[in-house]
Amino acid sequence: MIQKTVYGNRKTILISQDSFHVALPVKVSGTANAVIKAGEPLVGDVASRLSVEFKAGTEGATGLLLHDVVLDANGKGNGTIVLAGCIDKLKLESDVLAKVESAEIANIIITEGSAI
Repeated sequence: MIQKTVYGNRKTILISQDSFHVALPVKVSGTANAVIKAGEPLVGDVASRLSVEFKAGTEGATGLLLHDVVLDANGKGNGTIVLAGCIDKLKLESDVLAKVESAEIANIIITEGSAI
């Protein structure tokens, strides 16, 4: 029996796939079954990122979430935090862009790219 699986394109917030960026895997948490959107500022300790979960927030944010993360029934998920890089503001939703601009994260460059 042949099984067919359809995969979609994963939204990326980087200027381009090969653009400058530094990113690490992290655990994230929040409301059960919620979605943390790509570009959301994340608050947490990078040094203990494998044992302590990051939460979405602007105060004390250390980076941005690279891709959308759907949290499970316990409010847990796995994501990627961008610690430095060039982010395309045209790829961010307006509410996320406002959060990014208010977070003022060092080493994150927000500029207009291609929105593709």
